[in-house]
Amino acid sequence: MTKISKPTTNATVTPTVDPKSVARCGIPAPSPKGRNGVKLALASDAVEKLAALEKPLPPQAQAILYVLDQLGGSATQAALIEAMDAPDSVLATTQGATRILTFYRKKLLASGLLKIGA
Repeated sequence: MTKISKPTTNATVTPTVDPKSVARCGIPAPSPKGRNGVKLALASDAVEKLAALEKPLPPQAQAILYVLDQLGGSATQAALIEAMDAPDSVLATTQGATRILTFYRKKLLASGLLKIGA
């Protein structure tokens, strides 16, 4: 039986591989805590807007709204992620809560179900 050889690559170095070149490629450095301090709140008419949607929201997006409602209608993004990651959370996915919230946040804000601040 032959041994598997070490993989080799002839790919060029991307700007993010060299830490010195990150500033030159236009990619901003990530902030240490990101958007965790941003406060998200349910819209005052979220129930009506949810009922008026043409297509129902995916279960993961519904879980975000449900957990936020259970937290009193508003919470920081960090608190929301922590509640969604809890073992007894309604969020049923193999992906982390941070990824789910990041994916659905823009859609929920655009549909008027969530608002920033308040």
